[in-house]
Amino acid sequence: MSRHASRFGAHRSVVVGGVLAIFGPLAEAQTIADYSHAQRLALESAMAQAAARSAGLAAPAPAVSAPASGAAPAGPTPVRAVLPPPAPDVQVSGVFASKANVVAEVVVNGTPYLLESGERVPGTAWEVRLVAVDRVVLARHGSEAAHEAGGGLRLFALPAAR
Repeated sequence: MSRHASRFGAHRSVVVGGVLAIFGPLAEAQTIADYSHAQRLALESAMAQAAARSAGLAAPAPAVSAPASGAAPAGPTPVRAVLPPPAPDVQVSGVFASKANVVAEVVVNGTPYLLESGERVPGTAWEVRLVAVDRVVLARHGSEAAHEAGGGLRLFALPAAR
């Protein structure tokens, strides 16, 4: 039994040594936070260099290294451009005429609305100015001077009824 016990003890020391050889270096490995911080610094540096090159300044490449402490690096905060939301897509798909009134089918970003003259187009700065069988005129809600100059009007010509 002592012979078997000594073989087991030798096997156990090999296993423990192998485990330490594999997992020992992980004790000094970078944390995910350190790695993310280093990646962010590298990306910000690359973006600053590209911006400087495009501006014709040709800034030298600063060295990027992850700080050992969790302190944030001192430096300029990157400026992020905020783009305005795209203007809604406004189309007129047709006109419905009856003895009582005439309404236009105005489609905003794929959603149809039946609107009479004088009603605002939902989700936009437009107002229905004129609904006729052959055309629909939208006017930008606001100053009348822009309407008279033609800058605030949109004309949707419709095919004539036969």
